[in-house]
Amino acid sequence: MAGTRARPPAGGASSAGNAPEPTRQEAAEYIASLLEGLRSVASSGQMPFLAYLINVAWEEANNERTNRD
Repeated sequence: MAGTRARPPAGGASSAGNAPEPTRQEAAEYIASLLEGLRSVASSGQMPFLAYLINVAWEEANNERTNRD
């Protein structure tokens, strides 16, 4: 399934201890990867409007990933 390469960024909510928070770019990359899989599922499931909305979110995540603070 699409989006299976998505892994939570280091220091995410599933990490224990005093792990550092993920960077903005790491978080955006993870979110974009998840959205890519969801977009594929929505398209395959004949849900064009949902696929469109997910695509908008995917584009925003990619913009955040490439922007430098």
